[in-house]
Amino acid sequence: MNVLASLTDKSGSDEFLKAINGKIEKIYASDGTRKYLEEHGVRSLSISELTGFDDLLGGRVKTLHPAIFSGILMRDSDEDKRQVKEKGYFPFDIVMCNLYDFSKYINGTEDEKIEHIDIGGVSLLRAAAKNWKRVTVVKNRNDYELVKKDIADHGTIREETRKKLALDAFKLTYKYDMMIYNSLNDAGSIKLIELENGKKLRYGENPDQEGFIYEIPEYGEMEVFHGKEMSYNNYVDASSAIETALDFSDPFAVVIKHNTPCGAATGIDHGDALEKAIEADRESAYGSVICINGNADKRVAEAIKDLFVEIIIAKDFDSDARKLIGKKKNIRMIKYSGNGPDRNFKTLFNGILEQTRMNTSIDQMKEVVKTRREFSSREIEFAWKIAAHCRSNAVVLTKNCVTVGVGAGQTSRVEATKIACSRAGEKAKGSIMASDAYLPFSDNVDVAAVNGISAIVEPGGSIRDQDVIESCQKHEISLYFTGRRVFLH
Repeated sequence: MNVLASLTDKSGSDEFLKAINGKIEKIYASDGTRKYLEEHGVRSLSISELTGFDDLLGGRVKTLHPAIFSGILMRDSDEDKRQVKEKGYFPFDIVMCNLYDFSKYINGTEDEKIEHIDIGGVSLLRAAAKNWKRVTVVKNRNDYELVKKDIADHGTIREETRKKLALDAFKLTYKYDMMIYNSLNDAGSIKLIELENGKKLRYGENPDQEGFIYEIPEYGEMEVFHGKEMSYNNYVDASSAIETALDFSDPFAVVIKHNTPCGAATGIDHGDALEKAIEADRESAYGSVICINGNADKRVAEAIKDLFVEIIIAKDFDSDARKLIGKKKNIRMIKYSGNGPDRNFKTLFNGILEQTRMNTSIDQMKEVVKTRREFSSREIEFAWKIAAHCRSNAVVLTKNCVTVGVGAGQTSRVEATKIACSRAGEKAKGSIMASDAYLPFSDNVDVAAVNGISAIVEPGGSIRDQDVIESCQKHEISLYFTGRRVFLH
């Protein structure tokens, strides 16, 4: 067998060639690889002896030559053999190649990136992979071991092994090109992502559906280090919980049920916030997913001591929290890090929708109706952001940065208002009401007034805004327009 070697990562290549030496006729190597092999006791010939020229353009052109590629791409046919022989070339049976480590330069200058884009290596890998019925392509130690085992067990490299290695090579070049594209594509357009090594879940949203999770570390990480295996619905609720928690800087806790907050609060610390969030709707908190935006300590653990919780999520857990929560065998403890994706995707019947991340800021907010009762921007922002993380149509009532009533996932906005007020009961008096979209009619204000609500925050923008404003003035309810909608479907 004739071998061509052009390697960036040369480790293990000498051991591999020594192991299959009995099968090798000639080894041709690029200058750097040849030097390494010679230093490690493996003799080889220089590629320049075959091509008739040294490296060109400062090393940019080394292996791009018919003498190389005809030897790789030659099929096992009389005509191909005749053409190669007439030119004085010969076939290569094994191509050893890996690529410049572009990943080291992802955050480098544009010139650094360009200089570390591998051209010859990608071409060698693709050529050898294309001709896998005759040629074996190897890239790293794992490949070396596979080929050595095949030769040891079968006296040759089997076709099924060559095909597997070819597919691995195509996968490598595709991932390499994707990395280059994403790094150079700094104009704000969509980045390419890869879904690989999906973890099979027990089932999907329902028991008769298949489910998988494909983790993308660049988005963020969730480490499940205690408790039962995560289900599809667990991941959905956990993601919603983390996304909500990421929207707050003060100590914050949220209780999620069926992908929607049922209780949320800020506090003097995370234990205080969690106690308030649970008490906001203790009934719904049963079997919930809970997340705080900081580290879990003893007080956090004690807050859920007598409550059945599916998952507790925090940035980390101290020893007291781990010990106390760990007494519950089935509860999942999850550590999270990262900021999540800046774009969202949703599959459709006929394609995929893509959008940028929702903006929940109140930086454009205007006070439209002013009353004697004043609220801090912190209180208003809390109500608004919780509404943003509830399924539309959503209306949320809060008091002192604690939810007191949530009406979400309704087809009628006034019905969402009625549900939120019903859930709040007497706690609705003096609360802030947040609506994820504009109030289309003043009937929502009428319901708010009957239940003693003191302020309303909504996007504004309805053709009936004036009716809403006049109704708030009539009932002495403060009104704030945020200038942006926060639908969530």
